[in-house]
Amino acid sequence: MEEELWSACKNGIIEEVIKLLQSSEINTNWQNDSEYLTTSFYIACSNGHIGIVKLLLNDQRVDVNQANKQKQTPFYVACQNGYLGIVELLFGDDRVDVNKPRDWWTPLDIACQKGHLEIVKLLLNDQRVDINNVSNGYTPFYCLLLWTY
Repeated sequence: MEEELWSACKNGIIEEVIKLLQSSEINTNWQNDSEYLTTSFYIACSNGHIGIVKLLLNDQRVDVNQANKQKQTPFYVACQNGYLGIVELLFGDDRVDVNKPRDWWTPLDIACQKGHLEIVKLLLNDQRVDINNVSNGYTPFYCLLLWTY
């Protein structure tokens, strides 16, 4: 059942996700056996399936901060991939750790590095985001300047 949920989240099959979440037996935080060890929530965020992300955010069984094997959280990967709508959804949920780093890079760092300016603006307008974090010797603003110009 967990593999089916993961697959439906990966492929954006919202009807199947709705059906599977009705089971009280399902482990919503199960990680697939691929080399990345991702959860259903992570893969939905990674692939930009905003409707599925909304569904999973409403399920209290989902660990919204569970990272994959590379230490990327769902929030981090949404910032990395430039999915503004998903970032906004996650940003609005108090359970989401908006500063949890992957190694030394925070979600703000990766959004700056990738040049996702709308996401950077969103992150800068919230006091929860640590704008002075130094990652590997660089601040997010330095990364933004370095990677976008």
